[in-house]
Amino acid sequence: MQNYNECAIQRLSETSNDMEVWWDSSPLIFKSWSQKVIDKTEDSYKEIMKKQLSKLFNYDNPLDMVFAGVTTNPRLTSKVLELIPEEVNPIVDKIIKQNPAKTDYQIAWEVYKAITAEGTKLYMPLFEKSGYKRGYVSAQVDPFQITNIREMLLQALELKKQGDNIMIKCPGSKEGIYVIEILTSLGIPTNSTLVFNIPQVVAVAESVKKGYEIGKSNAIDYSKWRSVITIMLARFEDREQFAQSAESVGIELTSELKRWAGIAIAKKALKILNDPENGYKSKLLLCSTRIGPTSDVVYHIEKIAGANMVFTINPEMIGDFNRLYREKDVASKWEEPVPEEIMNKLLKIPYFKAGYEIDGIKDTDFVNQPSFQYTANEFSGSMKFIESYVTQRKQKIK
Repeated sequence: MQNYNECAIQRLSETSNDMEVWWDSSPLIFKSWSQKVIDKTEDSYKEIMKKQLSKLFNYDNPLDMVFAGVTTNPRLTSKVLELIPEEVNPIVDKIIKQNPAKTDYQIAWEVYKAITAEGTKLYMPLFEKSGYKRGYVSAQVDPFQITNIREMLLQALELKKQGDNIMIKCPGSKEGIYVIEILTSLGIPTNSTLVFNIPQVVAVAESVKKGYEIGKSNAIDYSKWRSVITIMLARFEDREQFAQSAESVGIELTSELKRWAGIAIAKKALKILNDPENGYKSKLLLCSTRIGPTSDVVYHIEKIAGANMVFTINPEMIGDFNRLYREKDVASKWEEPVPEEIMNKLLKIPYFKAGYEIDGIKDTDFVNQPSFQYTANEFSGSMKFIESYVTQRKQKIK
């Protein structure tokens, strides 16, 4: 039995030396979120909760904190404007006043960069004291630019200027993967997002490997460099096209079957990326975890714990996982195979099989997959909220 005075997220991070847990939101909102969690906690457990949360993000002792990095993007940054406006409004107002000739979108981009830069400062002590192995903060190019190589590259270079520990997030489109190759050749850390399947994982890993070899031949310094590849679990599983594809072959897509689908892809990705014969430089990162297949478990985390990988977990799931596993062990299970009967069913479903086989999807079709299109469409308007916020602030400071 584990020490349940440690929260489940901390115990997850301890399932292996190679397991990392990252905060999937702006680090600027951690204090505000923590206080809300504590306020909602029953009185008898409040002091334990305070201690548990203080270990997740420790401002005074960065090497001791559980969250080893951060993933953020324009969509998550918009939450900062919602949750702590009193802290960020002075930043927004200053940028507006300093850029009278810029459009609202251009100012919104400056706001995104500035808020990102503030977040990197909080993780700089961990970045430096860990020898540049941890403390990276992912910053994403505008999700609207998923096929625009020139614009993505320009934005990536702008974002990188915000801090040594910035890791650039680019989409897993054919064009985005090419940008990742270029950035890697320059020694710039990258996080490939909007990845849902094995063909994308392999394409990114190959591009990173190629970019790294180019950089090494040019004597590029890789001491402050990392590469991660983000698989968005539930965003692959929850598409209606998956259910329709299963129905077309006479299979009912149950909650259990859905959740195992993402796990199966993650387990295969882990084997591919961690196989020394492949020579890949990228580490797997999993996000978009959900409760299930029943209301008392999170298979997405439980069944992959202990691997050489990263979990980036949003505040809501952190709360759910800590609650559900408060008095339940979290152990290394990533090497356990997917149940044979589950795997046999999944491989009969065309939607899953295409995402599971290495050559199941052509790189030119990455952007046409249902999970990619759904997520890209949802994320593409994320800069709009920041732009709208800028417009409102302009009216208030006139």
